[in-house]
Amino acid sequence: MRKINLILFVIFCVLFLVLPTGCQQVPDEVRNRMENYGQGGQIKKTEVNYCTVEELRNASIEELDHVPGNLKLPKKVDFSGIESIGTPVLKRLEDYDENKDKIAELFGVENPEWDFVEGYAGDNPTSNWYLYQGEDAYLAVDENGEISYFDERVYDEDERLHTVERVHFNREECPDMVCNLKSGQIPLSEMLEKIQEWVNGCEILQDEFDYEIRTVCVKKKPDRTHCVALSVQRMYKGVGLNYLAGNEDGGDHTMIPYVGSEVELNFVEPDKPYFLFNYAPVYIVEEEPVDEVIDFQSAVNLVEEKLSGFSKVKVCEIRIEYMIYAEKSENENDNRDREGAVLHAKPVYSFLIEFGKVDDAAETVGLLECDEYVYVNVDMTDGTIITNFERRNFHK
Repeated sequence: MRKINLILFVIFCVLFLVLPTGCQQVPDEVRNRMENYGQGGQIKKTEVNYCTVEELRNASIEELDHVPGNLKLPKKVDFSGIESIGTPVLKRLEDYDENKDKIAELFGVENPEWDFVEGYAGDNPTSNWYLYQGEDAYLAVDENGEISYFDERVYDEDERLHTVERVHFNREECPDMVCNLKSGQIPLSEMLEKIQEWVNGCEILQDEFDYEIRTVCVKKKPDRTHCVALSVQRMYKGVGLNYLAGNEDGGDHTMIPYVGSEVELNFVEPDKPYFLFNYAPVYIVEEEPVDEVIDFQSAVNLVEEKLSGFSKVKVCEIRIEYMIYAEKSENENDNRDREGAVLHAKPVYSFLIEFGKVDDAAETVGLLECDEYVYVNVDMTDGTIITNFERRNFHK
């Protein structure tokens, strides 16, 4: 399926004809691969090929024709769980604050007295929200579906927590460790199974998405008990909604990257979280199916070209995700965080590069997972590349 650059092919043929007849003929496979690579072994001009979703499911590191010299790729990728790929249109929820009393009941907050808060992002109005702040809990319910909950009785905000395990479940097995809880000891693997059961049954998360645990951080409290913090990813037909992207500079483009959608949870017991942040919930309005996408080898080549000139870069994980975009608007009141805001999603290969370290002291609730990485996201439909290099000050 590799496309051959016609001009280079003709030059190669001419050179081949004038070579001494005693020279060994270059195999077709090697010759085709040489077309796109210069003297230094890096891509001169990346051309892309396409594949079906079915073919994509079988992609692997082992079957790459070319492994870039400037990239250290992960040992494996797993795209087998992808059911289909499209370009969904998403929408923020509306009038979700009408559910505030039911949500308070879910978290055991009785008879809350709500304060109405008028929402603003800078000078621009955004979604309004309702706030309850008592001695037992902090609970905020936004018109656009965002929920923040914190049990004030679990620990003091100034209490020091020490990270003892950090696990990335797309690329690591669950460690064989035991969590010390006030209710007793429990293997981390069993605690996570119970947490997944809670997530699956949570009324707040009953929608068209599946929810999968991505990153887990186990912290020890001064009393030597453990708390477990998790990032949970929304999955749509086997493709996750990207949640590591920030508000990157969209340049002159009409679509600008939108900060991702995720759920953050903290547990000291597996039956109920003491912290929950349901950030940027959306629902699918419509979806245009995509029959063919840029194949995995082409995506690797595009990333190699983007990182040309960098020293060896470690790619710790490669995901296929939906990157969320918002349309630029001339209307200052058309805030993309408001209730009912329309967003767009495009499928990307997300190459995560280890960069930076999470501040243990700052991570009291939730996870600062975005501090771990820079990324190169390759649009699977047209090869457009988005990075957070500038925002993270990641340079050659």
